[in-house]
Amino acid sequence: MSIYGYSDHKDLLFIRVNCTSQTYLNASKKLVESIGFQFEQFPFMTYPTYESNIPVVMRFMIDLRMTGMCWIQVDKRSCVQPQINASNCQIEYEVSYKSIYCHPPEQEWSRIPPLRIMSFDIECISESNAFPEAEKDPVIQIACVLVKFGQSEPYSRCVFTLNSCSPISGTTVKSFDCERKLLMAFTEFVNLSDPDFVLGYNILNFDFPYLLDRAKSLNLDEFDLLGRLNNFRTRAKDTIFSSKAYGTRESKLVNLDGRIVLDLIQVIQRDYKLRSYSLNAVSSHFLNEQKEDVAHSMIPDLFRGNDDTRKRLALYCLKDAILPLKISDHIMCLYNYIEMARVTGVPFNYLLARGQQVKVISQLYRKAKEDSYFIPALKVEASDEQYEGATVIEPDKGFYNVPIATLDFASLYPSIMMAHNLCYTTLLDPKTISAYNLKESDYTITPSGDYFVKPHIKKGVLPIILEDLISARKRAKAELKKETDSAKKACLDGRQLALKISANSVYGFTGATVGKLPCIQISQSVTAFGRQMIELTKEEVEKRYNVMNGYLHDAKVIYGDTDSVMIKFGSNNLEEVMNLGREASTFVTSKFIKPISLEFEKCYYPYLLINKKRYAGLYWTKCDQYDKMDTKGLETVRRDNCRLVQTLVDKCLRMILIDRDVEGAKEYWIFF
Repeated sequence: MSIYGYSDHKDLLFIRVNCTSQTYLNASKKLVESIGFQFEQFPFMTYPTYESNIPVVMRFMIDLRMTGMCWIQVDKRSCVQPQINASNCQIEYEVSYKSIYCHPPEQEWSRIPPLRIMSFDIECISESNAFPEAEKDPVIQIACVLVKFGQSEPYSRCVFTLNSCSPISGTTVKSFDCERKLLMAFTEFVNLSDPDFVLGYNILNFDFPYLLDRAKSLNLDEFDLLGRLNNFRTRAKDTIFSSKAYGTRESKLVNLDGRIVLDLIQVIQRDYKLRSYSLNAVSSHFLNEQKEDVAHSMIPDLFRGNDDTRKRLALYCLKDAILPLKISDHIMCLYNYIEMARVTGVPFNYLLARGQQVKVISQLYRKAKEDSYFIPALKVEASDEQYEGATVIEPDKGFYNVPIATLDFASLYPSIMMAHNLCYTTLLDPKTISAYNLKESDYTITPSGDYFVKPHIKKGVLPIILEDLISARKRAKAELKKETDSAKKACLDGRQLALKISANSVYGFTGATVGKLPCIQISQSVTAFGRQMIELTKEEVEKRYNVMNGYLHDAKVIYGDTDSVMIKFGSNNLEEVMNLGREASTFVTSKFIKPISLEFEKCYYPYLLINKKRYAGLYWTKCDQYDKMDTKGLETVRRDNCRLVQTLVDKCLRMILIDRDVEGAKEYWIFF
């Protein structure tokens, strides 16, 4: 059946077309959709196609139940030794796909092998002291550091340098009298060390393109054989990279076939809000560690000096190769990406080069295949169609010197989709309701006026996917609490984070009007239910917790935003407010369909509410000591202000919230 729209048909007739290449697939798709064809009892006409727009790599992986970064087992009897190796791998066989078995990444098969990781950095000089240009300016040093996954200390450190250089402890220093030999030695080193991951900082936009362009200008035809396939040339091409920090911008994409290239600057820009993304600033932020003290203007003089000055430059280059490894280890990005690839099923490199949609698509295709659904290849065009977003309860602005309880809906949008069975497969319209003689008790009318059958008629695919993700996350978090091995803990933590992100991405996928499978009825129903729930929470809390019902104060919801409400119960006793918050969360949860759950998370005390999405307060989860000073949307966390403003606002907030010295904060502000 088609996944789009509710149907009680059990089997429909489809035609399957197999093609031997992507070119033939595209031509066949055009023929069927635009020109028309006739086949047996099917008359000559155009037909919609299904699953014709899925990447062939994902098609292969889905059909074999293969996820990214999973263990693969092959039948030894089907292995054939090729007469001529196509790669420089240590072991190479040709096998039939039918003999491949893919282990689900669970229990013993969840372990991560000691993958080889290489981090590198290059140094170049310009004769004119301008920014180097690959067409004329030489590469003078390359530093490479090798480490095995899960280990903190490198097993190999190597520096390639033009001209002689003094020895460096624990490092192999290779000196060359010409640049051509240096570059070819780097290629040989990469192929002999055979890394699985190639890591660095800004290597996609600078190091790799510069090396490739420099080798081209020197006519080094064999330099770009850096991948695992013997005849595959490494190239740098322009692509579009999207990050939260900088939006959509052009970047480079370098493909080392058989190796994963991970540019840490793109990871940091996408996942962290920092004032500066220089390697020095990032290493200082995460590691409290600085680069070697070598200014860019000093590099030419150090290189033209003697063995000791070139050693200082080599140490600088080496540090720039080591720092990305340390930062990567600190933020556990490899663990997180590996588990995300396993959870969503996509290849690792898709997580670096593609957006959120591909992860949901992979899960949707896999579940659809299990349940005998086909996904239509929709022709989606940009649309101006909008739907109402989440509710923001108008803030009752002011300074609150009493505890403010904060109640949060756990996994709000996923829980709404599960509770109300919102899915492509459960979507109805009035004609369908009439055609299938459905009763009012068989379907839900959402606050946005859309119709979905209830789970006793048909359980939706999306709710099933979400249930699997959330239950898997609960298992991972339970195992994480019991685990003592640090490597396994990191793996489990990465897994639970991947499961959380993946569940939260499903709603956004249905609302992406320029996407693979948009469904505005689902996304607008989700936000409509969310608005209704926030309003109901405010109503129920204020109706129950008041003087008329025997409480000492009238409770008031002073602010609400998307999935949380902030309540002033009136008491100045922190423990009492925490207990009221827990009681209120249980009471309000009982008003909703499972698995929707409102949870008490923390209190703010005191609390400064300035405006929508702009507030600050001391964050309490226990009565004996506050956890931190929490700020949202203020100058202390915004990056569009100078440090002076940040320092001033931070100092004033600390005087108001921690020292409880409001008058002192006023005087400090005026004096400053």
